[in-house]
Amino acid sequence: MSSFSKIIGVSLCFLIFTFLPASSNVEIITQGLPPTKGIHMSIGTLPNSNIIFISTGEIDAYDDVWVNPDTEINWYYYVDSSGMRLLGARCYTTAYPMCPRLNLNVSENLAHFRTKIKLIKGVPVNGSVMFNFGDSSYKVPVSKILPYLWDESWIGHLWGYNMNGSLIFFPKVIMEIRGARVKYQDCSIQNGSASVIYLDQQYNITYYVKTSWKKSKIKSEVIDQYNLLNLLKKPIYLFFYNGTLKAFEAGRINFKYSTVLATTNNSTSVFVNPSFYYSNIASPFVSANTTYPHAEESNVASHRQDKHEFWLLAVMLFAVATICLLCRNRKNM
Repeated sequence: MSSFSKIIGVSLCFLIFTFLPASSNVEIITQGLPPTKGIHMSIGTLPNSNIIFISTGEIDAYDDVWVNPDTEINWYYYVDSSGMRLLGARCYTTAYPMCPRLNLNVSENLAHFRTKIKLIKGVPVNGSVMFNFGDSSYKVPVSKILPYLWDESWIGHLWGYNMNGSLIFFPKVIMEIRGARVKYQDCSIQNGSASVIYLDQQYNITYYVKTSWKKSKIKSEVIDQYNLLNLLKKPIYLFFYNGTLKAFEAGRINFKYSTVLATTNNSTSVFVNPSFYYSNIASPFVSANTTYPHAEESNVASHRQDKHEFWLLAVMLFAVATICLLCRNRKNM
C-alpha cells in the first residue's frame, strides 16, 4: 500500500478520534473500495493510413464486457522526424466529463496529414525487430525499445510503416486494467471506537491483440497498487527510426481517488474509490493561422490532482502535528 494512503488513513483516524464523541463508531477505509470502473486502451492506425490513434474508454471493473461507448475517446497523432503532434480527439459522447476541450479542427487536420501507407508487423530476429517492406528494411535493436514498453511481451506486436525513408512504429496492443481482489488489514486505536482499515487493492492488467473481431490475450498478471503506480509512471510511446531511435510520449494512464462519506445511525465510514483516465502529453498541431493551447492544458486535471494530493497531505500532517502538540501540553499542565 502507498505511504500516501497510509498517512491519509492515520491522519483521519487521529482527527476523528480526537474530535468525535467516544460513543461514535468511525471506520476509515483508506485504500479504497474496489474500483467500479476499469480502463481500456487500444493503439492502432486509421485504415491504410499513417494516422496513429489511441482509443480509450471505461469498462466494468470486474466483468469482461465491451467498452462503455459513452466514455470512448479517440486520440489522433501524427509522427515524423521533427516529433509527434496531437491532431485532435473525438468523443463518442461530447457530454462525457472526461472529453477533452481542445480547440482543434480534427477533420481538417486529419485530411491535411493523412497519407496512404503499407502497415507491416515487425519480426523479432536475433535481438532486433525486423521491418521488411521489400524495397527497404529496418532492424531496430530490442535493447533500445524495451525501456519504453510497458511489458516485454509487446516486442512481438510492434507494427510500422515506411514514410520518407524512415520507419515509424508503435505497439499495436490492447490494454485493460481492472480490479482483481482486495486484501484487508485492520488497525484499531486502543480505548476508542475509531479504526483504520487498509484495503490492499490488487489489479489485473491484461494485454491483448485484436484478431478479426476478437481479442487474443497476450499476457495477464495481478499486481498490487504500489507496483501499479510505478507502472503508470511510464507514458505510452510511439517511435521514429532512421538509424537512431526516437521515442515520443503520446500520453499516460492516470490513477486518481474519489472520496465518499457514508453515515448510518452512529457509524461513519469514509471510502476512497480508485479510478483511471487517459491524458495527452504530445503537443497539439499548430496551424499557420490559429493558435491552439499547449499540450499541458489538456492535462490540467492531472496536474491539479497532484497539487490537490500534495496540499491534502500537508494539511493532514499539520493537523496531526498540532494534535500531538496539544496532547503533550495537556500532559505537562
